[in-house]
Amino acid sequence: MTGKFLEDYLGNVKSWHSGGSTMVIDRFAAVPWENIPDLSEYISYVKIGWTLSMLLTEKNLSERIQKFNASGLPVSHGGTLMEMAVKKGKADDTLQRLKNAGFNIVEISEGVSEMPVKVKERIADFVHSNGMRLMVEVGKKNPRNQLSLEETVQKINESVDLEPEFLIVEGRESGKSVEIFDDLGEIKWDWVNRILEECPKEKIMFEAPLERQQVELVIRIGANVNLGNVSFSSVAALETQRRGMRGDTFGILDTTVKVNGPPSNKFVYYIVANHGPIDQSAIMDMTGINRKTLQTSLEELIESGLIKSNPDRRDMRRRIYSLNTGIQ
Repeated sequence: MTGKFLEDYLGNVKSWHSGGSTMVIDRFAAVPWENIPDLSEYISYVKIGWTLSMLLTEKNLSERIQKFNASGLPVSHGGTLMEMAVKKGKADDTLQRLKNAGFNIVEISEGVSEMPVKVKERIADFVHSNGMRLMVEVGKKNPRNQLSLEETVQKINESVDLEPEFLIVEGRESGKSVEIFDDLGEIKWDWVNRILEECPKEKIMFEAPLERQQVELVIRIGANVNLGNVSFSSVAALETQRRGMRGDTFGILDTTVKVNGPPSNKFVYYIVANHGPIDQSAIMDMTGINRKTLQTSLEELIESGLIKSNPDRRDMRRRIYSLNTGIQ
């Protein structure tokens, strides 16, 4: 049998997935090199995190990058490395060294220290003029020194002029107490919604190291959400989630139905489609969406004809929500 296992019988799974970039973090732990050829089509690029690049000789670093490149995987350094270079007044020399080592991607961040606008512009100019790719990361690494939501949005808007491929929202390796994540690693959906109101989701990448975070973001935003800081061990699991091939997202990817509006609309539609008929209280319990946002989503989904509302025969004060099967 040629191709992927059982593909001839179950259909081409490529058609099940509409995109979405995955950045994988290389932390110098074990890399499953024997599986990289199979996994490479599900990885957009690899980031050698933090300042780990400084721990290898130039020869070994170049060989590591070339090994990823051989499987079609571009490689980025961690943003902290460039922050350190700027702090020491060695930005230009460091950029040249990164290029010489074979890095395909340069990342600008301010996770530890602020970077002057002129310096960021100079870095961006070097990257674009040398045929490299640029990423800009927004957010602070110290949980006690976090940006506000409005500061995050401002930083995102300021970074657009640098023409990055992605604007990355800081998530660290822990996925807790930074940017869109609270101290327990739960997603602050008001932050996500606000960020996506300001910038198209095609340009935003959310670092989401925990698999439960990845599942929630896929369910609420869609299979084509861009996710970063994914471990090598989670790549395959994430891809099956994107393609609706696991229990968490099975049946979510119905390309014949277009759900407009914020991520909450998509998530509420998913819950009604997979758990309906259902009332408002049960939807709140399952989603964690606040009452006002939920009511707005339900109204917009009803108005668009995707779902319908009927009184509960056992309690006429309650409404029951279900799919509007007339459009299916």
